[in-house]
Amino acid sequence: MSEDAARFRKLADECRDQADRAKNPLDQEHWLKLAGDWIKMAQEAEARHR
Repeated sequence: MSEDAARFRKLADECRDQADRAKNPLDQEHWLKLAGDWIKMAQEAEARHR
């Protein structure tokens, strides 16, 4: 896995942690969307390194 992909996955994990702590459902939704965006970027980074 590339360093970029690993970093993006770590950021996605952090976003999911924030979503777990969010009290407002809208905040939780936004954190989960950000996590999804980071995962997409990680997948794209991995594809570039294949």
